[in-house]
Amino acid sequence: MEIKNFNKYKIKWNIESETVIKPGLETIQAALKKLGNPQDKHKVIHIAGTNGKGSTIAFLTALAKAHGLSYASFTSPSIVDVHDQIQINSIPVTEKQMDEAFSRMQGSGISGMLTDFELLTVTAFIVFEMMELDIVFIEAGMGGRLDSTNVIKDSVAIIPSVSIDHTKFLGDTVEKISWHKAGILKPNSQLVIGPLVEPAKRIMYKEAEEKKANILEYNKNFRIKNHQYIFKEYSYSNLYPQMLGRHQQSNMALAITSLLVSGFELFEPKVQSAVKSASLPGRMEKIGENLYMDGAHNPASVDALVETIREKFPNRHIHLIVGILKDKNYVYILRKLEEIASSFEFVNFQHERALNATILYELCLNSEKSITLDASQVDLKQYSENSVTIVTGSFYFIAELKEKTGI
Repeated sequence: MEIKNFNKYKIKWNIESETVIKPGLETIQAALKKLGNPQDKHKVIHIAGTNGKGSTIAFLTALAKAHGLSYASFTSPSIVDVHDQIQINSIPVTEKQMDEAFSRMQGSGISGMLTDFELLTVTAFIVFEMMELDIVFIEAGMGGRLDSTNVIKDSVAIIPSVSIDHTKFLGDTVEKISWHKAGILKPNSQLVIGPLVEPAKRIMYKEAEEKKANILEYNKNFRIKNHQYIFKEYSYSNLYPQMLGRHQQSNMALAITSLLVSGFELFEPKVQSAVKSASLPGRMEKIGENLYMDGAHNPASVDALVETIREKFPNRHIHLIVGILKDKNYVYILRKLEEIASSFEFVNFQHERALNATILYELCLNSEKSITLDASQVDLKQYSENSVTIVTGSFYFIAELKEKTGI
């Protein structure tokens, strides 16, 4: 799976990597050792989970910014291209910084050792090592235990949610997937968890016991009640996130808790302004009047989207513009969306794993439906006057639509 605009750096600096997924840490650890282990320089908060990772990082970065901290983040997938996956103080990495990182890698002998995502992970660590930072936020690419980001010696770990996704690599049960996520927990450290289902919770507590680590659980050790955050002696009132959805309450609380246990002092007015300003491309992102984009690409995220639509837009005409990857549970996603949709527009988009829009059209039980053969032909303003339009299905689809329509 190609990382957009990453190849130009590989070609320029003559560094090879494979466009495959190979879970495991031995190779990336060997590559990082050749580079002097740049991943060990900074304090880290590491996030894994099926959904909620990006939103939690959005809250983390907003909180860090509001408190004048210098911070960096590594996230996936890209929204525009590779540069937005590596950010310093919420500013995408520059070509100059990428060139500096590749220049260091060129002479290290790591060419040909890594997959694309492993190479990108190494690039991020080198970019961060060149900076003086108070905190780094790292999002696991897939799973956790065997994900290339899991090379950090010490970190506070966050797991917002666990549900079924990436079954080819992580397994087909919540327990198997939870085992992968729990693997980011480091010995004698802190794990901050969201409202997990019981089987996932059991795996987390077992992992924590084995590693002599401490778990902080949402609604048990810390909570949000009547827009107030409460944890031990800490209390912050009047917290109103602009990101839509009930699940954002727990994501917000996870971010606050993990910064507190990382040793940072937080102040109520700054927490209030931070959670209000936190936003994330592709997560109920407001593009225009009555126009939103949300990358609901698996059962748990589409459940959250449908709940949010019911809560925020009752009795409104809901027009859905949909593009999905073929390796996702698209039948479940479609059936769930049919519960709230007034009309559908299924769109073909240019990705090697994109599902043909015709398949969705034929499966769809809604009578008001259409097919658009190219993302550039989508008219986002067509329905926005009288109805709520939501673009959903895949972050790759959202990214292409943004690019082709110039939003």
